Amino acid sequence: MNLLLLAVILLLSGCGKQKYPVSEVIFEDRYSLEGAENMEFVFSKDSTLVVRQWGIYELKENASGEAVVRVCLDDIDRELPEDYNFSEYLIREEKEHIVLTYISEELDGDSNSMRLYFLDGDDGLRSDAAFDGAYQIGEDGDSYQYIFEKDGSITMQIAEHYYADHDHMILVDHAGSTEYLYEKSDDVLILKNMNEEPILTLIKESETEN
Repeated sequence: MNLLLLAVILLLSGCGKQKYPVSEVIFEDRYSLEGAENMEFVFSKDSTLVVRQWGIYELKENASGEAVVRVCLDDIDRELPEDYNFSEYLIREEKEHIVLTYISEELDGDSNSMRLYFLDGDDGLRSDAAFDGAYQIGEDGDSYQYIFEKDGSITMQIAEHYYADHDHMILVDHAGSTEYLYEKSDDVLILKNMNEEPILTLIKESETEN
């Protein structure tokens, strides 16, 4: 999983199952994350928040002939293919799901596995060509998805709920909730921890970008 998005997930997630109250203050805006043009935060009037990060992927075999998927969720506006920062995952099929395992010299493979459940489109991770298809990451009802497209693009999507009053915001997903302080202007939304330290700076997108 891309380190930037992983950091955002850790910031947004809490622990324990939570209910989803209707927000007191309603947001209906689309934001990009400052410093990461390939991430967006979409707030809707039904108190939902969708976080997306998009990139590119490749389906290949490694030197041992094992099926792998290479995913890049970094800045994808680079001039040369060798400049892309790919993460490589072994693909293993089990009865009802696919396991993606990221292995590096620093990390143990078993502790870096993701279970993917097919949702929609083509179950293309079982093939060797780009495809249109979506997978649930983790159990049914979890908040994370991978969306693959035939043009070689991929989107990592997180489904959240938000609750905001005049200066506090709670973000909730399947894992639990986290509370923030926030400041909002016409163009910027800043989420802070409870020590008033900025955590995320979100830049409002213009309607022409939507």
